[in-house]
Amino acid sequence: MSTATSARPAMFDVTDLDGVVAQPIKPALEDTLDAGLAIAVTRDALTFIALPVRVVSAPAIIDEFRDQPLATWTSSELTIVGIGVARELRGSGAARWAEVIAGAHAISTNTPDVDDEPRDTLPTHLAGQSSSPVPRDLPCAVIDGRVGPIADLGFARPRFLGGAAFAPGAADRAPWVGFGDAWFALPRWTYVHDGARAFLVLGVDARDAAHAARWRDELAIFQAAVAGDFLSRHQPAMVELTRADTAQWRDQVTDITDAIAKGTCSKVVAARTASIVLAAPVRAAELLAALDARHADCVRVLIKPPGAGALIAATPERLVRRDGDFVQCDALAGSIARTGDVEAAAATLRASAKDRREHQLVVDAIRTALTDAGAQVLEPEPEAEPAVRALRHVIHLHTPFRAVLRTPRHVLELAARLHPTPAVGGTPTEIASDWIRSHEPVARGWYAAPVGWFDLDGNGELAVALRSGVVAGNRAHLWAGAGIVAGSDPDRELAETEVKLRAMLGALGINELPAEAPAR
Repeated sequence: MSTATSARPAMFDVTDLDGVVAQPIKPALEDTLDAGLAIAVTRDALTFIALPVRVVSAPAIIDEFRDQPLATWTSSELTIVGIGVARELRGSGAARWAEVIAGAHAISTNTPDVDDEPRDTLPTHLAGQSSSPVPRDLPCAVIDGRVGPIADLGFARPRFLGGAAFAPGAADRAPWVGFGDAWFALPRWTYVHDGARAFLVLGVDARDAAHAARWRDELAIFQAAVAGDFLSRHQPAMVELTRADTAQWRDQVTDITDAIAKGTCSKVVAARTASIVLAAPVRAAELLAALDARHADCVRVLIKPPGAGALIAATPERLVRRDGDFVQCDALAGSIARTGDVEAAAATLRASAKDRREHQLVVDAIRTALTDAGAQVLEPEPEAEPAVRALRHVIHLHTPFRAVLRTPRHVLELAARLHPTPAVGGTPTEIASDWIRSHEPVARGWYAAPVGWFDLDGNGELAVALRSGVVAGNRAHLWAGAGIVAGSDPDRELAETEVKLRAMLGALGINELPAEAPAR
């Protein structure tokens, strides 16, 4: 799989389209779609038809397509909304990452069967203004009826969206049915914007392209969705709450600190759950809109595989980002509730030996994983002091990483090497993972697991699904965790999980968990 961006000039580039589409003779989107479909039916691989549209929020789009598989990614730089499935990738067990990578490679190269005959290049009369036709058996891009390589789509290029379970087998029962060990989709429709420009991209093969009426109908639904702003309504009232037994939690923290004192492990991240029944079905778009408004400094993610509920998160933690040879990661561990004087709280956090020790475990693990992957770590320096990152409810110790790959690595390969970091699992990894699997009463599923996107060149970005929950119908299941190290106090760690639950509770319109809610 290619890992380098071509230096040749693009035949057409999305950065030049503003001038093109602003012309009075610009055809209607339906005409542009029809022209692309006419090309797609002549080809033997996926065709991606790009349509320039207006910039809108992700919730405005997904509410109209809530019955389809969905996947979204919203950061300060980029919004991606995937609707439906053009191609699906699944992986299972220990080989899940390798299986997804192999499946994506097969799509990017349109790997033929051994009995297939060699195919011609696209006939010149169908290639528009292209001076270098794309072989008919390779994926291509179409903008304004012109054919070019996928790279010419720039930031609107095809991306797989999805993620993976915290560990193999962690998402094989309710409420995670349908998620699996790893799931990524190349969406049927992808809406993408960078804050200034936006495109709607349809991915079809020749067989799909023949159903032009269907794609026109779905385009009309999209146009109606973006015609106005998304109108947020109140979330339904809470009817019932079930949360983890606090006495059991305290016992678990004590068990972990005892194991640490014996030298069995250095850290284990223990998670708690809260399950909520609401008076009416949860609208995923409402929940995502609330997270957008309340946690704009986090990455907001929604993942809804076929036949599954929706994982929704507002996470502050990047697992890994790869852009060519450059890699970025975040060490985010050690935290304190954000109350009152932020500067005073941050100073208290910096001075906490327990939190500094917890943070250093994550820094060391990320540095080792990147080095083992053949990367040169540029930042931080070995003795660098952590920064502080203040969020709406929590303040974290934060150390950003920058590295350069000496050996090409797919972003999912890097994710497999990094996950789970001690920020969400513990150390040693195997011992902490065994404890999580055997002691936590509710399987984590995709909580604290890698979620995000990658492209056909193996670039991409994955975040850690923190401050998250899965919603289905009128039920919401939320997770929060705390890192247990030497010196951890059960009551303080319990309070930390309560604070971390506020992100999703607030988005659901629930300001606090009732103090006297019965343990079940």
